[in-house]
Amino acid sequence: MVGKVQVPIMLVGNKNDLHMERVISCEEGKALADSWNAAFMESSAKENQTAVEVFRRMILEAEKMDGGAQPGKTSCAVM
Repeated sequence: MVGKVQVPIMLVGNKNDLHMERVISCEEGKALADSWNAAFMESSAKENQTAVEVFRRMILEAEKMDGGAQPGKTSCAVM
């Protein structure tokens, strides 16, 4: 086995734009993510909401686990 045993987990609620068809509440999503010790956020590709932010957050979570992340700064760039 090479590298880290623990990897970051991120739960992303998709289709945030379909409010009337929502099945899982934001609170339920956060609770599930908390139970997994995971980060949580919601996104909508249709409205181009947070698509890039999802990847930025994943990088930040990986860097936090590695002990090298400074709040608000990352060594990776998402374009």
